[in-house]
Amino acid sequence: MNIPNGMKLRHLEAFLAVAEAGTISAAARARNVSQPALSKTIGELEAQLGTDLFTRTGRQAVLTPAGEAFRRYALSSLQSLEAGVRALTGGGRMDVVKVGVLPTVASGLFPAVALEFSELRPDARIAVITGPNRYLIDRMRSGGLDLVVGRMAPAREMTGLSFEYLYDETVYLVARKDHPGVMLSPVEALRRYPVILPNPGSIIRQQVMQYLIASGLDQTVNVRFETVARPVGLPLVERSDMLWFISRGVVERELSEGRLATLDLGVDYLTGAVGLTRKFDFTRDSPADFLASLLHRRAKDFSAR
Repeated sequence: MNIPNGMKLRHLEAFLAVAEAGTISAAARARNVSQPALSKTIGELEAQLGTDLFTRTGRQAVLTPAGEAFRRYALSSLQSLEAGVRALTGGGRMDVVKVGVLPTVASGLFPAVALEFSELRPDARIAVITGPNRYLIDRMRSGGLDLVVGRMAPAREMTGLSFEYLYDETVYLVARKDHPGVMLSPVEALRRYPVILPNPGSIIRQQVMQYLIASGLDQTVNVRFETVARPVGLPLVERSDMLWFISRGVVERELSEGRLATLDLGVDYLTGAVGLTRKFDFTRDSPADFLASLLHRRAKDFSAR
């Protein structure tokens, strides 16, 4: 192991206390120790790791980039240790993180994050519910969900909730790879071939209707199905001449494999923010908060695709 010989559990607990409190003095009060003793413990840990974990600005102790990275691993280590103790002492109840995931983002970022969470937090499991954005937000308000991963709800529905940006998602018009319409302009293709629209009430449906109205197609497009569900929409598109308005994340694998093609719509208002919605009074350092931190970290790589 690469763990310094002198590193003790108290070093990690002290570090996490200061990271949470934001000042040495507040963390010392919370842990019922003297400020000099806590400062010494943090200094020992920084010496063992060979790097500064905090930047001291006045009374504030702000995590450095190295400290931010170490915090995630330190927190995960303590939580895994607690899970092991519970398992051996008969307190083996698993925490459940209840997450609402919009169908249009369920097959993109979320599965990779969920797998990482499962590896790092064996003491907790994730319960996933999918559905329309409004339904998921209502479930969270009633206490049925801890987090919602999806689009930002209208301002009138966001009272008491926070929206944390993760990445931008574009709505594409897709077709099977050898579709005759891919050689046409999108407007001409939409005039000639049947269409699958997102479900009524979905946020991307509003964006798509804006495009159709601006293109003079809202009364003439031949709508045959309405869905954002990958298991339904994908076979329909691959086995027919239908065109599908759908978020990039749903069909990204098929696009990268060359199984589907896109028609360039040439507008920028079909791109919207995907993020994390939760209540303002969420519990820090809970399994749900840990999942949120993983989503934010992974989203940086996901948005750089």
